[in-house]
Amino acid sequence: MLNSFSKYTKYVVLLIFIVKIISFGIPEYVKPIFIYEYFIFFGFSYLFAILQDFFNPSEKTDIYLRVAIIISSIVMLFTSIYYKATFSFTFSVIIFISFSYSLYLAIKQNKVYKQQD
Repeated sequence: MLNSFSKYTKYVVLLIFIVKIISFGIPEYVKPIFIYEYFIFFGFSYLFAILQDFFNPSEKTDIYLRVAIIISSIVMLFTSIYYKATFSFTFSVIIFISFSYSLYLAIKQNKVYKQQD
């Protein structure tokens, strides 16, 4: 029982956090394009996490979602360069590197499994 409670808690807390941020308000100095891009990025990430925890996605679905997250981080990177947003630039570079490396490891792991068969 406790294991399933902890499994669902992180998603409920994240949804409450998102609702609280939206109800608190977004500062006027934040460009609307950043809000949309972050919603898309965190939406893909949230979908990726839910699929990983509750379902057993295929290897293709797993790789496609990682690629979608990488593409959204690249879009955030270009937007942050255009608007000269340092925090967003740093965040998107870190996310791009980490998800690219996780994609590399997933592809490498798939090749090892295929060679063993």
